Amino acid sequence: MINGRLLKQYDFPVALGITHLTTAAFLLNSSASLPSWVSSYSYFSALTCLLLSLVLKPLQGFLTGIAVSFAATVIIRAINMSLVSLHGAGVDYLLGLMGAVIGLIAILIYSKVKLSQTFENGFALGCTGALGGYLLSMFLSCNTVLYCGPAFSWGA
Repeated sequence: MINGRLLKQYDFPVALGITHLTTAAFLLNSSASLPSWVSSYSYFSALTCLLLSLVLKPLQGFLTGIAVSFAATVIIRAINMSLVSLHGAGVDYLLGLMGAVIGLIAILIYSKVKLSQTFENGFALGCTGALGGYLLSMFLSCNTVLYCGPAFSWGA
C-alpha cells in the first residue's frame, strides 16, 4: 500500500510511472478516434515539463500533479475526438499543450514565491497549472481561430 510518506519520497519515479503507463495504454489502444500522435505529443511535453520542473526543485507532489494532468489532457482529447470526426494535423491539441507548458511555468514561479510545503498543495498546484493552462489555451484558440469540436468550440 502506498502511503503519503512514500509518495513524498518518490515523487519523481511516481510521476514517470504515471506518464509511461498512460502513454503505453493509449498507444496500445490507438485507433481512428485517438491516433498515436496524441499520446506521443503528450508524453514528450510531459517529460519536458517534468525535467524542467525537476531542475527548479518544485514542491513535493508537484511532479505527480504534472503527470496526472497530462494524462487528463489525453483523456479529454480522446473524448472530444470520439464526439465528432476531427481531421487534420491536430493544431488545437498542440496549442493546448503549449498552454499547459506556459501554465505550468507560471504556477512553478508562483510556488517559488509563495511557499507551502505540503504534498497536497504541490499536487494541486501541479495539476492546476498544467490542466488550467491547457483548458484556457484550448478555449481561447478554439473560439477564435479553430473549430475543435463540441467540447471546446461554442459556435458552429
